[in-house]
Amino acid sequence: MAALILTLILTFLLAGGLWFLLGSKLSLAADARENDLANLLIYFLGFLPVSFVLVFFGIGG
Repeated sequence: MAALILTLILTFLLAGGLWFLLGSKLSLAADARENDLANLLIYFLGFLPVSFVLVFFGIGG
């Protein structure tokens, strides 16, 4: 359970950082707020497998 929480936290931090650096590069919605949220969600889903590997290899040693 702790590994799942660590994975989600790390994913959110990485996705938020990338969104902060790049901004909304993908035009997914007409509304600016929806576009920001959609970009953050895409970044989150992209970083989820990376964070999963980092956390489990970090815990495993």
